[in-house]
Amino acid sequence: MASISENSSRSSLNITASGDTSRRWLAVGISVPAIIVTLALLQNGYTYGELLNDPADIIGYDPFLGMISTLGLFSWAAAAGVAALAATVLRGAGDAQAGRFFGIAGVLTLLLLVDDAFMLHEQVLPKGLGIRERYIKVGYLFLAAAFAMTFFRFLIRNNPILLASSVGFLAGSVVFDNPALLNGLGLMQTDLVLYIVEDGCKFTGIVLWFTWMLKTAADSIGNPAGT
Repeated sequence: MASISENSSRSSLNITASGDTSRRWLAVGISVPAIIVTLALLQNGYTYGELLNDPADIIGYDPFLGMISTLGLFSWAAAAGVAALAATVLRGAGDAQAGRFFGIAGVLTLLLLVDDAFMLHEQVLPKGLGIRERYIKVGYLFLAAAFAMTFFRFLIRNNPILLASSVGFLAGSVVFDNPALLNGLGLMQTDLVLYIVEDGCKFTGIVLWFTWMLKTAADSIGNPAGT
């Protein structure tokens, strides 16, 4: 009888804790979009429709224009989501190192998603703040190098071929996006180079990054170091 009462008490505590956690997540899920919509209401540089509506409806272009670029954004977002989920699960399982890795990887992936979606290094930062594009790219390279050095052992132990393929394609897109380097290689910035080669490398690299993140997260969750 005492055992039944004890088990009932534990179940009640678990239900209460779960309810408290759900309410916190609900608060986050409501407050974040509420803040964004409020900021949209307070600004006066754009109409509400320009910020809240679909670009294809606003401008009147075919919704399939830029499809490959949009799919790349989907892949960035998916990779960031996988990283966030893995970080949460692994920290709960006691694997602090892997949880920290996926947490930082998710933040960096989210940064690249925002940059890609809003053309930060190409237009927003150079035109808005006067920061030259080359300096922004160097900053991203510095962040990537610092990340790789910090988690070098983790990176080389987890699906290194997938990771190297992703890095290789993304590096190729940077190379083919550099006019001076292209001229040095004797190549011209034709549509073939600019779109098929450069953007093709970028899209492939992003998809491979998502694939690597998904595979590595699955491996790490299936065998957490803290258990």
